[in-house]
Amino acid sequence: MLKCILFIGLGGAGQRHLRLFRENLSGNDIELIAYRTTNKTPLLNPDFSVNQKDSIEDFYKVNIYNDLEDVLALKPDLVVISTPSSLHLEYAQLCAEQGLNIFVEKPISNSIKGLLTLRDTVKKNNVAIQVGFQRRFHPHLSKINEIIKSKKIGQILTVNFTVASYIPRWHPYENYLNLYACRKDLGGGVLLTEIHEIDLTVWYFGAPESVVCVGGTYSDVGMDVEDTVSLTLDYIKFLVQINLTFWQKHHERSFSISGEGGYLSWNQDDNLLVEEYFDDTDGNEQHSNPSLGNDDMFDLQIKSIIQDMNSKNSDTNMNDSIVSMKIIEAAKESMSKGRVIKLDKDGS
Repeated sequence: MLKCILFIGLGGAGQRHLRLFRENLSGNDIELIAYRTTNKTPLLNPDFSVNQKDSIEDFYKVNIYNDLEDVLALKPDLVVISTPSSLHLEYAQLCAEQGLNIFVEKPISNSIKGLLTLRDTVKKNNVAIQVGFQRRFHPHLSKINEIIKSKKIGQILTVNFTVASYIPRWHPYENYLNLYACRKDLGGGVLLTEIHEIDLTVWYFGAPESVVCVGGTYSDVGMDVEDTVSLTLDYIKFLVQINLTFWQKHHERSFSISGEGGYLSWNQDDNLLVEEYFDDTDGNEQHSNPSLGNDDMFDLQIKSIIQDMNSKNSDTNMNDSIVSMKIIEAAKESMSKGRVIKLDKDGS
């Protein structure tokens, strides 16, 4: 039973987690505490507009500390890390060394450096760790994983992901150029920020053999990170194509998976999963869930943490996160060198 939860970072992501944990634990004897190094982000409404009537402390009944040692000494049952990506690993390592369970926002870090040490510490101290890949909890996306693992669509042939959004519209309460996603020093760039599809690929298919990527900064507003990329992951028997941009005004999130025996497609706008089978058309199905929103996926992950936060899946969670980070580092190397990069599988 969770009695005390520490939130490190209370920006947009941190406040969403705080809100959902509080809603799910309503009526329980739960202490909510937080550590902040700045008070830059005010109290936000669920739609990320600013709530000017109240403060985070009063609205959520959360005690805020500015000394990390003091707050870690309280030995919370769970630490929720929602800082800029470049700080995730530092805080996760500190918590793991003290045997504290961790829920860290994606990506787990902005670099592969130090992740193997974190994995070893997590294992040594029997720490439960989850990364904020809430899309694994979407009913359609988890069903796709089951279909792939059952080989119902046969040998995979091609996979195509498309993710497009317009970052100036993300956070109306702040200048988007100050957002972590737009700054290299904070662990930004579209590869790290939109890592979800890379994570889904690892979840569905494991690690690829090689990566090739083209892309860069195509906006002209002064960002020092890539805003658009196209990467291809080679699995020897099939390819996965992932197109990512946060500089497109037409929003899109969709993918398709083609196999020898069937075809799957999903799009977020309609929340529609289509199953098509070539030899057994009676198995063709459509699954629609238009009311399921982004908050619902976060809520499902948080419910799973509350119900069963233990270390049994920590190895898998860490290993998948490490593979995703290796794919991103290979993609960046491919962009800079203009060639295919073989994925380093040592230690993963």
